[in-house]
Amino acid sequence: QPKPGSVLTPCLPPHRFSVSLARMKFKAVMENDGMVAGGCGAQSMVLHVLQALQRLERALDKKQAQRNATPPSVVLKLTPESFALAHRGGADEGSCTWSHFVTGQLFSEYRIESKRDNQIDLEAPLANLLHVFSSCSSSDRTTIRLANGSDGRPILGFEFALPGNVADHRVEQDVPVRVIPEEEAATIREPALPEPEYQIELPQSLGKIKNVLERMKAVGAQHILMEVAQERTATPGSVAGTAGSSAPSGRAWMKFVAEAELVTISSTFPSLRLVMEGKDSRPPVGPVRLFLSLRRLTEGFSAIQ
Repeated sequence: QPKPGSVLTPCLPPHRFSVSLARMKFKAVMENDGMVAGGCGAQSMVLHVLQALQRLERALDKKQAQRNATPPSVVLKLTPESFALAHRGGADEGSCTWSHFVTGQLFSEYRIESKRDNQIDLEAPLANLLHVFSSCSSSDRTTIRLANGSDGRPILGFEFALPGNVADHRVEQDVPVRVIPEEEAATIREPALPEPEYQIELPQSLGKIKNVLERMKAVGAQHILMEVAQERTATPGSVAGTAGSSAPSGRAWMKFVAEAELVTISSTFPSLRLVMEGKDSRPPVGPVRLFLSLRRLTEGFSAIQ
């Protein structure tokens, strides 16, 4: 019998569960004490990522959703140093979204063992992961274990306590998973991308950007020109308009331009902070321009809240 509060509908086909967990161990503890960046608890941080992936999944058109008989799933790539989520889907089936966490920052306790140099790859239904992380997001402590369920199939077991009026309630929920074989796991890799020329921090409220993109879609635009460049400030004692009279300000502007049959829409967002973490080189002096699918860009911004 299912445990109280557990997810009742396994979303992965039964024949995909038959993998032995011999010599494979995983146990981790997440604590909701705001230790993750931004003052957000570990469970809540993972929940926000899963919610963003769900919004990307909802961007699928109805015909494409009907063609995909298998419910959406997420790949969890576990190593001693990192915890990564990989999701395929969106407006284009060729797109892939990755989210990485450092285990020492996400978990207060973490143990992983396997014959693959202590690496484990799992596939889990997105809906089930959303359900369990929604349930445990307010708990002080959540324990996660990889084990065999009552039917002998692999599960991720979640144990946590929820506050009650008289006493805390202990909750156990299981998420069915598929252990991905080593040969298949080797093919699930984040694509190697060159270092970005610009990394910019978007404003906390994305309402204005989303409104601009929606207006561009409403007039029939299909593509968008995105331009980014550094803002410059005048140096002391310099003469405006002369060479070398300005210096980088540490901020950038971003411009969107979309053309339709009868109208052109242009909008500029100034004073966006340049982010240098993870970059080895400075941004270029001149602007960088990209020609993008308006639908894909709108989908990406819609996933962020």
